[in-house]
Amino acid sequence: MENMRRFSRLGLVLSVPVLVVVIAVGWYLLSPLFIDQQVEEAFPVVTVATMPDATVEAAATEVVTASAAAEDVTAPTPTAEATRVTVAVTESEPVHLLGGMFVDADAVHRGMGEAAIYELADGQRVLRFENFEVTNGPDLYVYLSGHPAPRSGDQLHSDGDFEVALLKGNVGSQNYELPADLDLSAFRSVVIYCKQFSVVFSTAELGG
Repeated sequence: MENMRRFSRLGLVLSVPVLVVVIAVGWYLLSPLFIDQQVEEAFPVVTVATMPDATVEAAATEVVTASAAAEDVTAPTPTAEATRVTVAVTESEPVHLLGGMFVDADAVHRGMGEAAIYELADGQRVLRFENFEVTNGPDLYVYLSGHPAPRSGDQLHSDGDFEVALLKGNVGSQNYELPADLDLSAFRSVVIYCKQFSVVFSTAELGG
């Protein structure tokens, strides 16, 4: 009887760490299904400084000189204040390169919203999600794929792929910078992908 009690206590002691591990793993896998990670990033804005055209400046100088000659006076030597060039700072419109709408990968893994690639005034290219929402999960990444609508890890990688970044949040607008030398013509879709379990959560086919 005493031995049975000892074995029972030993079993209880050993089962506690196992139970803790099971709970931790279960929470890691299942909690994202019930907890959204929200992010809200503004559209990236690039300001461009512009200076007056050289011909405009030259014409203005000629007008001043001609005016002075007509009045038979010597044109004043321009002061630093007078010759100061006004620099205009404006926001430049981004150029839309590619875009598409997110769709469900299956009945469980669902997505919606727009994925679009823009080129900014400074040449930087940005992948932006707007009105975006996808089923949450562990280890979610953003990929570009050569496949137009991959539904598995094999399809995602079959025609070439590029790992953009870890997904910032499963809900909300967000931006991802793309390398300047990345050949966008090689990719046909944006993919939300669980690397750990090789599961596609949502795709957006890219078009002009």
